[in-house]
Amino acid sequence: MKKVFLVDDEILVREGIRDRIDWESEGFVYSGDAPDGELALPLIERIAPDILVTDIKMPFMDGIQLSKIVKERMPEVKIIILSGHDEFTYAQEALRIGVEEYCLKPLSSSELINSLRKISNKIDSERKDKREREVLQVRASANKNFMREHMLIDLCTGSIPTADAIQMSEEFGVPLISRFYLVTLLEFEAASEGDIAAVIDMEHDPLFQRISAEFSDHLYVKRNKKQHAWILKGDHPAQLELLAEKLVREMKQLEENKICTLYTGIGSVKSRVQEISISFSEADQKKSYQHFIRKRPIKGRELQGIIADKRTRLNDFLEQGDNSKVEGFVLSYIQDEEDHHNALYSHYLIMDMLMSATQFIHESGGDVNAFIAELESVEESLQEVFSLEELRNKASVVLRLVFRYRDQIKNKYSDIISKAKDYIDRNYDNPEISLQSVAGYVNVSPNHFSSIFSNAVGQTFIDYLIRTRIRRAMKLLKTTSAKSYEIATMVGYNDPHYFNSVFKKITGVTTKVYRNQEEQICL
Repeated sequence: MKKVFLVDDEILVREGIRDRIDWESEGFVYSGDAPDGELALPLIERIAPDILVTDIKMPFMDGIQLSKIVKERMPEVKIIILSGHDEFTYAQEALRIGVEEYCLKPLSSSELINSLRKISNKIDSERKDKREREVLQVRASANKNFMREHMLIDLCTGSIPTADAIQMSEEFGVPLISRFYLVTLLEFEAASEGDIAAVIDMEHDPLFQRISAEFSDHLYVKRNKKQHAWILKGDHPAQLELLAEKLVREMKQLEENKICTLYTGIGSVKSRVQEISISFSEADQKKSYQHFIRKRPIKGRELQGIIADKRTRLNDFLEQGDNSKVEGFVLSYIQDEEDHHNALYSHYLIMDMLMSATQFIHESGGDVNAFIAELESVEESLQEVFSLEELRNKASVVLRLVFRYRDQIKNKYSDIISKAKDYIDRNYDNPEISLQSVAGYVNVSPNHFSSIFSNAVGQTFIDYLIRTRIRRAMKLLKTTSAKSYEIATMVGYNDPHYFNSVFKKITGVTTKVYRNQEEQICL
């Protein structure tokens, strides 16, 4: 039922319109009337009619003035103007204001009813459109939130390319770009079955919300029912580390209610969007590590102190070892020492091995996410493993997995490395050759090329280029009579003094001595 309000200075007109129309049967409610705009305005604001019917010529405030005010204050009200003046200027002004109908007097009841029905249908249509828009907006907002959360989860797990993440973050209004990133992961474990629902709904806890608001400048996403991740952003690594510690410290207050235990993990600071997943992986593994520590504590030793003396040897083995040496390495790495609490101490070593292995695959340019996925089963099964023999078997599985990925990396990039070497061999005499130019030639980013080249060749790009140039210089010194400064130019050095310095550093002798000696120097 649409409410209709009438304004006309002639009482007979008002009474006639009021009494000659069966308002209810037509789907309307006659909500009131007034003799002029000034008296009508407060009534209109109180009653809030759907349709206003007003005469155009009235004392104190005419229909045009009233319509302007009503349209400004209540734009949803539809207006019908009644006029005894068939003048274009009145109609033009009425249309400019936004009046729906401009009707000339005298007006029959049927003519007014037709106008009211027409406007009523328009109101229904507009309200329907508005409801549909609101539904679409709610759905779009829900979908946008879902897509935003999905994007952040993909960012943490490394399942989205950097360019796509940046583009989507702009679309969703997510402030992603920063100089440095650090991921902090929190996992709440219910103290009893009766507390599970509260843990699942932890983000609605007032304390959780207060702390989240404090960190609103950073990126938050709920990874699953129990895990919450923050991608902290900032301009200074030390500042991010302090922020992460502060976040963990404040969230620890949630343990005080005794309904849950909080396990936390803090990744290392990264400078690239694509490395957020590495920081997340580190945080995830440290969280699992902490879970194990709190379940099976070792007293009297600091965690870092336990594993520090093993890590360097492990990293060397990851780079240089192979499957034939795995059993021997594991036997010496996980030793049966009573003061290390046997299996418990070995658990810590394997957890550190998981983190070191992940970092190694990342730095080698491998598929970290696939590697982590294969490690999950090993990490989960560690909770149920207690004997040293079983632990050594798990360690062997991890090392063989690393070597498989390492070999895949070498095979994957063999063509790129071969192409890069060929390019260097053909262009070493160009003083402008650089890591960037070679990376561009093989169509790989400079950072990624530097990493895969070093791992595949066993020396950095610069070392390889220098030795290529010096080997060529050595040949020219023995087979030509060219001066040292000429040879410097021939192998890509504009500065003869710098060339002589590099030559002596690499060969151990000056160019003059090398040319005159009979023995060959092998590089």
